[in-house]
Amino acid sequence: MVDITAIGEVLIDFTPAGMSEKGEQLFECNPGGAPANVVVVLSKLGKSTAFIGKVGEDQFGEYLTQILLENGVNTKGLVKESHANTTLAFVHLKEDGDRSFSFYRNPGADMLLEIDDIDPEQIKDTKIFHFGSVSMTHEPSASATLKACIQAKENGALISFDPNLRPALWEDLEQAKIKIKEGLVLADIVKISEEELQFITGLTDLEEGSRQIQTQFKVKVILVTKAEKGCFVRFGSGSKWADVPGFKVHTVDTTGAGDAFLGGFLYQLIERGCSIERIRDEDWIPIVSFANAVGALVTTRKGAIPAIPTYQQVIKLVQSTGVDLSKESYRPQFHYSPPAMWMNDPNGMVYFEGEYHLLYQHHPESTIWGPMHWGHAVSKDLVNWETLPVALSPDHNGAIFSGSAVVDWKNTSGLFDGGSGLVAIFTHADIYPDSDRPRQRQSLAYSKDKGRSWTLYSGNPILSDIEITDFRDPKIFWMEEDGVWVMALACGDHIRFYRSANLKDWDFASEFGKSDGSHYGVWECPDLFELPIDGSNQKKWVLIVSIGDNPDYPEGSKTQYFIGSFDGWKFVNENTPDTVLWLDEGRDNYAAVSWSDIPEEDGRRVIIGWMSNWKYANYTPTSSWRGAMTLPRVLSLTNRNGSVVLTQMPVQEIEKLRKESISWSDVAVTQESPFIHKTNDDLLEIEIDIDIRSGDEVHIKLRSSGQSETIIGYDPEREWLFIDRSKSGLTDFNSSFACKHGARVVPENGSIKLRIWLDRSVVEVFANEGLVALTDQIFPDKPIDNVWINTETGRAELNSLHIHTLHSIHMPECNTEQIARRVNV
Repeated sequence: MVDITAIGEVLIDFTPAGMSEKGEQLFECNPGGAPANVVVVLSKLGKSTAFIGKVGEDQFGEYLTQILLENGVNTKGLVKESHANTTLAFVHLKEDGDRSFSFYRNPGADMLLEIDDIDPEQIKDTKIFHFGSVSMTHEPSASATLKACIQAKENGALISFDPNLRPALWEDLEQAKIKIKEGLVLADIVKISEEELQFITGLTDLEEGSRQIQTQFKVKVILVTKAEKGCFVRFGSGSKWADVPGFKVHTVDTTGAGDAFLGGFLYQLIERGCSIERIRDEDWIPIVSFANAVGALVTTRKGAIPAIPTYQQVIKLVQSTGVDLSKESYRPQFHYSPPAMWMNDPNGMVYFEGEYHLLYQHHPESTIWGPMHWGHAVSKDLVNWETLPVALSPDHNGAIFSGSAVVDWKNTSGLFDGGSGLVAIFTHADIYPDSDRPRQRQSLAYSKDKGRSWTLYSGNPILSDIEITDFRDPKIFWMEEDGVWVMALACGDHIRFYRSANLKDWDFASEFGKSDGSHYGVWECPDLFELPIDGSNQKKWVLIVSIGDNPDYPEGSKTQYFIGSFDGWKFVNENTPDTVLWLDEGRDNYAAVSWSDIPEEDGRRVIIGWMSNWKYANYTPTSSWRGAMTLPRVLSLTNRNGSVVLTQMPVQEIEKLRKESISWSDVAVTQESPFIHKTNDDLLEIEIDIDIRSGDEVHIKLRSSGQSETIIGYDPEREWLFIDRSKSGLTDFNSSFACKHGARVVPENGSIKLRIWLDRSVVEVFANEGLVALTDQIFPDKPIDNVWINTETGRAELNSLHIHTLHSIHMPECNTEQIARRVNV
């Protein structure tokens, strides 16, 4: 299915280009046409697009076809007309960048589009169908446009309409008003200027004029553009509107500003599943602000299509005014997420001179996976994070895949002039020359200034193996007793271990895992460390291995671990090969690895994971960013029934975020008499001790004022702790997201103890001091505002319950009035 199809005119804009030597006005040829501009904006922002229209069998028609193709637009619906030429428009610019048009269209090829020229499949197979009034000025294109819109609407497409009044193209302005109103009857979304609003309604008051259109034509969203002043948006039912200011830029040419604005708006709508009804009231402001930025940037260059910005340029402008991250609907408020763009695996985590470094897989130009860089953030307390500039960028050796970092305290690498510094070893990823086979090699970078800048080692790559395709994600550590560096490396279906004296030259030591553990996906992101058992002097080694997504398994990407011994050369699994131990039984904790060089006096092994799943990571319903990290967790080993297992709990520092706390004890709940706690805060920590001896299933329901409900439940009969997110809110972006899943939890002394963290779009659950963990993303339709606890049948006792509201780690970077001067919802 195509994201958006537009019907209408594509033409040539002749834009002023200075004066000739003789003092005559010069013009340059630029592709244009409002509907074409809109789809090219969306195409450049990464959406699938198609165009329906007519051009002449002339050089201009060939040129426009090629431009659309070069910009990724499907031109199957663009037909050639032999009886008329391609429409031309001469643009006249004023000093402030505003413009007027002179059209050469007697007739233009676009006016001769007929319904028989249109493939019905193109109309049927689109999420959004866009049109304007220019194609409605004359027959047969007027009838063809309206019939196509009706068919698209009948097939379930959202209809976007731009009245785009050009008086010079109409023989009669009353006829123009009639035709525009025919378009309004069909439209779900209308982009209209202040002048056009007055033309249609006779009103200059934006609030009243937009209300009249909403009431009369049942339009769902009305966008009244106000040039550099921004946009007035009316949405929903009743009196919901917002006045969103524009961006100050150096304006050169406003030709494509309105089309670019609308393209930016429709992009944001597509990112949210094209469901207007499910967009929260507070989200309309960032949606329109993004559109304002697209429109503003187009005015900084001449022409329409040539001036369309990239996604990165738009986000940079939006963020230049200051973005209050606490206002974003699904932005976690005490988990780290990138301010913008894509994030996945944690990398290069190291503690050095009072700072925890968190580097991560990052695509700084998109919200989906692409050429990998290393993003970078630092924290002094594992709670509050400062985002730093990108640490590592692709070079001639390839993209920067996952890896790790250490402090080279003894200058074994010889890179620090006798002192110490940070060394990162990571995977360089590219393609073998003259082939399409992926190539993965290990490389080195180092920093002499606490990670603020990194130098790629001139001898890269430092380790390669032409026989192994999946050869990545090095995790390194210093083994004091041997005086040697050890590397664990993921190699498709097993882990290889290497040794080095200087971090540059590596020798193969052994391999592990071809017949051990789970193999439903490729092995990735290993980690290896030693931990004491129950705080004693007895220790075991823990090997962590993540498993990539496999279409045949609904769980998607997960992380497993092994318990055993390691002598500096070889890891030995103490469990049977078919034993599978999961680090996290939820859906959204992947590629978890630990910090190196945490001081010995601290004594903790702290881990963090990427809070997503490769099943749907590229499609989660966020807009300017994708990806976040789990809470940092302390790992421990404990002996349970003769087996050593891993436990994990969030670092204690998280408790400093507690704002208000309420406690209850000895509370009886039933299905008919639930415990209900209403809260205005969707940042919660819940501690609960449940007596389950009655044998009745207990549900902890996190509910919104809309229809969303996430259930954390326990079934005593099956000894099963679960999360049910099948009705948690937005779930249809992937068929495997809406699900119920869990793990066995054995009660202790007739009860189970749960610690639950709710952070707007994520739930982390820890049972019985971290013996079991479940991490899940959720996307509720409205903020969660109440907690229900009840049973399926029968009765249960809550021995104790504590609910803490939490502070956000995001402080507003500017006054919110800069984002929206007026809001009425």
